[in-house]
Amino acid sequence: MLGYSEARRTALAAQLIHRRRRPGPPGARRIRSTLDRLGVLQVDSVNILTRAHYVPLFSRLGTYDPALLDRLSHRSSHQRHPPWTEYWAHEASLVPVRLRPALVAVQRRTWMTATDLDAPLRDELTQQILALLSASRPLTARQVEDRLGHHGGHQGHWGWNWSVVKRVLEDLFASGQIASAGRNPHFERRFVPASAIDPAEGVPDRHAATLELVHTAARALGVATEASLADYYRITVMAARAAAVQLHHEGVLEPVRLPGLRGTTVAAWRHAEAVTPRTATGRALVSPFDPLVFHRSRVEAMFGVRYRLGIYTPAPKRTRGYYSLLFLLGERLVAQVDLKADRDGKVLLVRGAWSEDPAAVPGGPGTVGGAGSRAAGVGQVVVELAAELGELAGWLGLGDVAVAGNADGDLPAELRRAWRKLPEI
Repeated sequence: MLGYSEARRTALAAQLIHRRRRPGPPGARRIRSTLDRLGVLQVDSVNILTRAHYVPLFSRLGTYDPALLDRLSHRSSHQRHPPWTEYWAHEASLVPVRLRPALVAVQRRTWMTATDLDAPLRDELTQQILALLSASRPLTARQVEDRLGHHGGHQGHWGWNWSVVKRVLEDLFASGQIASAGRNPHFERRFVPASAIDPAEGVPDRHAATLELVHTAARALGVATEASLADYYRITVMAARAAAVQLHHEGVLEPVRLPGLRGTTVAAWRHAEAVTPRTATGRALVSPFDPLVFHRSRVEAMFGVRYRLGIYTPAPKRTRGYYSLLFLLGERLVAQVDLKADRDGKVLLVRGAWSEDPAAVPGGPGTVGGAGSRAAGVGQVVVELAAELGELAGWLGLGDVAVAGNADGDLPAELRRAWRKLPEI
């Protein structure tokens, strides 16, 4: 039986976020090793702070050059076979090319298929698109439409006004017949034949694919329930369970029990390579799309924080703002902060800041001390949070941090005072 603290330290170490970041910018080798451990970076179009896939590396490595990440997933004349590519994983994600065949074998994102299109039209467009991409540089959906001279047939589809060409492209992408060569500055995916990204032929059977994905997820999570293992790459819990049992027989996973909510314990698996450091000393802002917090139930059970992303919640029902990041200090998620990059004003704007009390979650991990220790702890939290916001602002090229006058939460006033006492960025 692992206690709350032991489980947290194991999880943080597996995610490489348990220590303070080293000074100085990381090189390509450290970026590659961090990516290899995480095994996935979720991609999202929301750009209120910066693109989602850039933030997890900053959380772990500090000020780094995003161009180094771009180069790992962008096909060019200088890099014909990049080691990472985009595909459906947790959601749309950057993943190692080595995992793409396994993901193609197990993913079933049926909402973007073109099966309900007129069959002759779908088949004709499929052949035209495959022929065009085979004889061209990487193309966006708009460029494909221009080349084919086919701009009509826009249809509302799950919130997007996709043309029939776009629907066929996404269908081919989901089925693994074409791949992504990166995105352009407008965040449009650039399509290429699958062989241009992964020359290897063949897709593994579903069981072999699931084994590879669960193994990767278990290594990245350290210790996790079957539901958390399944959530990492969005496979079924039943498939994750079967894979975990086999990996246990192979000596890769060992069964453990974790504390859950309301005084319960839950069955889980610990990776054989997982380590549990004596202490966790990290400090980081953790984005809503960070793999540490993919599985919200795990966050609540392990850290005692109920975490929801406001952008998907109607404004009257939001409790933590529009785009809140969690603040990790040591082994605890101690606060949330709603952020916006004001690029015109060169300011990182704090629109809300809330302390998080694990004791507020029924049956959760509890707090470290009583009222007095917690009051002292809040002072430390805001000082550390202010410093972290300064580092984030510097990385984003923003010249200042400003706490909005109408900022929500219980921390804005203290955070504003703490920021004024810090040296300039």
